[in-house]
Amino acid sequence: MAQQNRKGESGIIPSRSDRFYSLESVWFFATREGAAIGPFATHEEALNGLTDFLEFLTLAAPITKKKLVQSMEH
Repeated sequence: MAQQNRKGESGIIPSRSDRFYSLESVWFFATREGAAIGPFATHEEALNGLTDFLEFLTLAAPITKKKLVQSMEH
């Protein structure tokens, strides 16, 4: 499948890597800030965790999102 620009992006498509990885038989996903979220028992559970995480970010108050991002950057 060819990569496409995301909503709001234009120009050259940046390199993107898979957010999911397995380590010692459990699964994690990585945030854009580089934080590892997990462990999850299966890849499907990690995918559901990412979906929940993104929904939380969509619904969270701006100050909550800011504090969360700051905590993941350290």
